[in-house]
Amino acid sequence: MEYTGNENLKFEVYQELGECYTHTGDFDNAFKHFEEAKLIDSMSERPFLGMGVAEMQKNEINNAKLNFIKAIGMNPNSDKAFAGLAMAYMTIGDNTEALINYQNALDIDPSNKPALMGLMQCAYSFQNYDVVVEYLNKYLEHYPGNLKILYCLAGTYFKQDKFIEAKEIIERIFMFEPDHIEASNLNELVKKELENNSYSGCENL
Repeated sequence: MEYTGNENLKFEVYQELGECYTHTGDFDNAFKHFEEAKLIDSMSERPFLGMGVAEMQKNEINNAKLNFIKAIGMNPNSDKAFAGLAMAYMTIGDNTEALINYQNALDIDPSNKPALMGLMQCAYSFQNYDVVVEYLNKYLEHYPGNLKILYCLAGTYFKQDKFIEAKEIIERIFMFEPDHIEASNLNELVKKELENNSYSGCENL
């Protein structure tokens, strides 16, 4: 079904009002406006996504999951819906399902930063550093100068005992910001590890 320009505008107004009411904590009005948006465009996943976010804020996690799943069913390419579902799983402590859904979100949109931060948290809980490195690098393909993500990558390499790789990333950070405090502190740790490794190597000569 095709919608007129006026109906599209009404949909956007109801959807945006629902999101605004969610932001202010007025959930009754939020759901009311999301329902109005659904009546105008029954094929859009966005009202379900909005209701999922509202349910998360109400701490109604099961209801949130159902809405995110409905949103995914309507639009399997909605990275935000997968990220929302992942957040719901993480809230109830199911980091396995959370990680899967964060990966789904990032496979659709590698630049989804909230999903990337959620993936890091989940993957770190499993010490699954390889998956963190994979998606950090994918994000950096889009935003190569993002210092926060570069620092996260350097720190993850450090956790993997990949000190040379960590040093290379730190040097990239210094190209953008020579006085980056966190990177400077990490750099000192990396230097010590490289020195220790070099000393250990000499002992074996």
